[in-house]
Amino acid sequence: MAKAERLAGTALGGRAVRIEFEGEHIPAREGEPLAAALLANGVGVFSRAVKYHRARGPYCLSGRCSQCLVRVNGEPNVTACTTPVREGMRVERQNAFPSVNHDIFSTIDWMYPRGLDHHSMFAGVPVVEHVVAKVAREMAGLGTLPDAARADGASFASHQTDVLVVGGGAAGLAAARAAAGAGAQVTLVEEQPGPGGRLRSGLALPNAPEGGWVSEQVEALRAAGGHVLFGSFAFGLYREHGTLVPVRAPGRRLVVVKPKAVVIAAGAAEPLPAFGNNDLPGIFAGRALARLVTVDGVLPGKRAVVAGEGPEAAALAALLRGAGCEVVAEVGLRAGAAGHLVKARGRSAVAGAVLADAKGAERKVACDLIAVGGVTSALVDLARHAGAHVAYRDGHFAVVVDADGGTGIPGLFACGEVTGPCTANQAAQAGERAGRAAAAVAGGAR
Repeated sequence: MAKAERLAGTALGGRAVRIEFEGEHIPAREGEPLAAALLANGVGVFSRAVKYHRARGPYCLSGRCSQCLVRVNGEPNVTACTTPVREGMRVERQNAFPSVNHDIFSTIDWMYPRGLDHHSMFAGVPVVEHVVAKVAREMAGLGTLPDAARADGASFASHQTDVLVVGGGAAGLAAARAAAGAGAQVTLVEEQPGPGGRLRSGLALPNAPEGGWVSEQVEALRAAGGHVLFGSFAFGLYREHGTLVPVRAPGRRLVVVKPKAVVIAAGAAEPLPAFGNNDLPGIFAGRALARLVTVDGVLPGKRAVVAGEGPEAAALAALLRGAGCEVVAEVGLRAGAAGHLVKARGRSAVAGAVLADAKGAERKVACDLIAVGGVTSALVDLARHAGAHVAYRDGHFAVVVDADGGTGIPGLFACGEVTGPCTANQAAQAGERAGRAAAAVAGGAR
């Protein structure tokens, strides 16, 4: 992957600081994602995979794909994409010997190009088996444990509210504002450090609310007395003796929210689609890459292949061109008239791609960046945990809801992409209906 650059003219937040990266001091912006700071300093490989020690670099930039695990201040397996930069933090890459750039165990990938069945290797020879098992135990796992426990302890808090909205995208913001407008006390939880969901990416999406809409919703919610928790992840929904939603908040805090009604607007993740060498550093999910460019001001490549279908893929290509990146091809992920991506090329980073045309004829192109656009998967986990019905239709899993977002579970509503693919405007409209319905339920429960 080519050395990434900070884009001139980007309004970067946070003061300039320095962090220690494997013994060297590198510049960063306080509060920005650690992954963005490393990419901006030309670090494309963050760690090595467990078994074949293939290079690993960030993909989803949302804390879900585990491609960007690093060691921070002695603590292993920290997701660099969700960790804000602090001055003086120590960062090390992990799972390699003697270093990630020159890892001798990467030869395993070269020696066994068709895979390694470690379960049957050296079995049946007791002495050899014993030695190999000992070596395997030393190599297993990720990272090295810290020498001492963290000095900052964890804390716990309990919080009561009328309506809890999980998700701060178009649907969640509209739901929270509608519920607050109906007189409910509202708490909004968003796992990203800022609001907007897909709108935060800066992509020019069709049928999306106009610029300024996101900040307007947040300001209105706060003015109505609503609580907003960014960087906080709701990881369960229990319905015993009332509704309890545990939330992991910044600063090692656990907040147990006790709402009368819940609106799930968790949105959708960007899964890694199947194509050859899809784990190479230099391959990014579309919304994540757009956010990296527009919010963090980092362009991690000079020549890109954009792979995907639909308006998001087209908007992604346009955004990359506007940032000064040469888009050498726009193709699909499945065989079709526009051609499709067959495989990425390279050993430790993207060095090119193999593309196929509509008739299946293949060609090679040189690139250092592959952007995957328009591929999403609804985050149905929380709704499913609460017992809501999830169905598979038109190639997607989605929470089944009625016209007001009702899931059939008393006091539980869902809206937006978690109920299936939709535009941002459609998500906002569904959020308004779900917010009003949730407020009505909460009002009746007082």
